[in-house]
Amino acid sequence: MAVVAETVESGERPDERPKGRPKNENLWQRIRRHWADYVYVLPALGVMLLVIGYPIYYTINLSFHYTSPALAMAENVWIGLDNYRTILRNPDFRNATENTFVWTVFSTLFAFATGTIAALVLNKEFLGRGLLRGVLLIPYVISAVAASYIWRWMLHSDFGVIGAATTRIGITDGPINFLDNVDRVLPTLIVVNVWKEFSFAMIMMLAGLQTVPDQLHRAAMVDGASTWHRFWHVTVPHLKGVGLVTLLLLIVTNLNSFTIPWVMTGGGPANASEIWITHIYEIAFTRVRFGIASAYSVILFIVMMSMGYFYVRAMTRGDDRRAG
Repeated sequence: MAVVAETVESGERPDERPKGRPKNENLWQRIRRHWADYVYVLPALGVMLLVIGYPIYYTINLSFHYTSPALAMAENVWIGLDNYRTILRNPDFRNATENTFVWTVFSTLFAFATGTIAALVLNKEFLGRGLLRGVLLIPYVISAVAASYIWRWMLHSDFGVIGAATTRIGITDGPINFLDNVDRVLPTLIVVNVWKEFSFAMIMMLAGLQTVPDQLHRAAMVDGASTWHRFWHVTVPHLKGVGLVTLLLLIVTNLNSFTIPWVMTGGGPANASEIWITHIYEIAFTRVRFGIASAYSVILFIVMMSMGYFYVRAMTRGDDRRAG
């Protein structure tokens, strides 16, 4: 009885408390008790500090320096926050931020919605379901560089297959200028990006649909629930966790998406498709302004870390609930 009372007061069930763990153990006591485990992971931690930690430190440090486009200048000049002020006052930063917001939001929402619809269809039993699954996975497994070049030629204003097809069937009087028009280029890139990413959302949501108990659907059918009510009150609650994780991963992927915009347009025409990641690349390797590019990268890194925080919270939400 005393053991049960102690367990209830601590908020843990007897089968959930790790064996051999003292009740009021602090962090340093835990480290001393598991010192051998930490020794085993030290080589991996050292490699991570070398290939990840040092580049992050060097980029942050470089963001506070002026780097001359003339590479003969060996020493960088400390200028504090001037690089950040230059970026925030630059109209190109506002243009790239607006494009990045549109690119990320619409790519994420359309890819998630298309993938969810595809997952709901593939979750049903029908003839040829396995073949259709394989076909819909093709965009995900194709190299992004290869896909970008293929779409670039298909959308070419003079020789593109899509423009020729719309002209032949009478939809348009001539080929449509997709990639060289400032109003059409970003929506066109979003369509290509959605085509490339929806398969990932489909896989994630299909995995989530496999966890929905059939007994709940049958019970809802017995109670007279319609198809919509079964979807909204039975399926959706089971997909909240995997849906949130999928959305966060798509946001992070789109914020870091470089290949499709750079290969297809290079940020043009007239910076109409310039987003953060392509703008950073252009500043660093075309203008050779590594200090400003590093400051830009730090801003993007802060945004990505905030997304990482929400991702970790989403992944550990179940653990926190069980611990509470």
